[in-house]
Amino acid sequence: MSIDGTMDVTMTPERHSKWGAALGRARNRIMLARMALFGLLLLSVGAILFLTVRADRTDDWVEHTLRVRSEIESLLGSLREAEGAQRGYLLTGDQTYLNPYRPAVALLPDQVQKLHDLLSDNPPQTARLDAANTLIRQRLDQMDETIELFAAGQRDAARSQVEQQGRTISNGIVQQLRELDAEEVRHLAQRQALQRRNRNLLLLAITASLLATAGLATALQRAERLHIAELNQTNASLETRVRERTAELEIERQRAEALLSDVNHRVGNNLSMVSSILALQARQSDNEEAKAVLDGAREHIGAIASAQRRLHLLAGRDWVRLDGYLEPLVEDLQELSAGKPITLKLEAEPFQLPSKDAVSIGIIVNELVTNAIKYAFPDGESGEILIRSYAVEEPDQGCVIEIADNGIGYALDESEGPGLGRVIVSSMSRSLGAEIEATPAAPGEARPGAKHRLFVPRKATPPATA
Repeated sequence: MSIDGTMDVTMTPERHSKWGAALGRARNRIMLARMALFGLLLLSVGAILFLTVRADRTDDWVEHTLRVRSEIESLLGSLREAEGAQRGYLLTGDQTYLNPYRPAVALLPDQVQKLHDLLSDNPPQTARLDAANTLIRQRLDQMDETIELFAAGQRDAARSQVEQQGRTISNGIVQQLRELDAEEVRHLAQRQALQRRNRNLLLLAITASLLATAGLATALQRAERLHIAELNQTNASLETRVRERTAELEIERQRAEALLSDVNHRVGNNLSMVSSILALQARQSDNEEAKAVLDGAREHIGAIASAQRRLHLLAGRDWVRLDGYLEPLVEDLQELSAGKPITLKLEAEPFQLPSKDAVSIGIIVNELVTNAIKYAFPDGESGEILIRSYAVEEPDQGCVIEIADNGIGYALDESEGPGLGRVIVSSMSRSLGAEIEATPAAPGEARPGAKHRLFVPRKATPPATA
């Protein structure tokens, strides 16, 4: 095999077989690699989707934890603000300290409820919040009571209650909320660790997916190269077989042409022999009628031999040009009229027709021209015989062949029946699927002459290079 992946056409059959086996093994390995890489790619894509969903959920939980911690700090802030306002009022008696107290106290129940909603999925945290909420309500009741005592003039009792009960309750609230926050901090640490792990796994899955894609692309490229190499091997093998078969067919063609040439030669010789025998019989016969019959038969056989000889010159062709075929045939007929003042004229357009039809047309032309030479110009009269051929397109495609003379014309006596020449012409016309008609060449003239028109339909389309 060459460097570019093509196979040396001189490779032996044994090397062909080994190369094909090697290609098969390589193809199997690449197929397994493609399946493995494709499976890895699917697994990586599935892992990416799963980890992406899990990362989104983890991010939501981290955000949820941060919101819980924020609400805890807000709750503690509101409680401290209320306690600070209470202490300021109890220490100074200034009513302005109560201005931030009432909004802070009013905000605490909503903050507790919001925090309770966030922790509804965590019963231990909800229990801690409920315990803290109980203390918050106690603390609010205690602060309202001390403010009322202070307003009623019992300032020492109010301050004493703050010192004895308020600080204890407040510390309990802070402790419960700090425990609540500590648990959320622990959850936050776990969820952030899971978040980092998800990112790492997602990065690993993406990397595996990229590697699988690259490997799959490489495997596909390798498979394509092997496929091209296999095609090159197959093409080279087919080209070798085609060359061998072409050489065999060429030998067969040459052999067939040689056989055909030999057959044509033998047919020509046999026709010449038959013509000679008929001529010998005619010379030896004392019966004038028999001589005429034998001479007529010899002339017909001569016409067939002439057409066969002309076709033999064009051996090896499926199609022939009618003008090229008729030209030497008319030259032979002109020799037949030697010694008579008769001129043969050929006007033929180029027209392609199958070789097998050329013999029939040659016999028809030979019969009609020979008949005109013998009978159209009696007593040594001069005249002209025109042979024309041309193509027609409408109403049907085909070729028209006309044989016209300016002789005395003729009339067929139907009671005597047609002669052998007419029988031959009619038979050849039918074999061609052609139509033939006979009319005077110049109606009404002293010498009307005769005109035969033969229409040969086109049976097939000739090759462009014929």
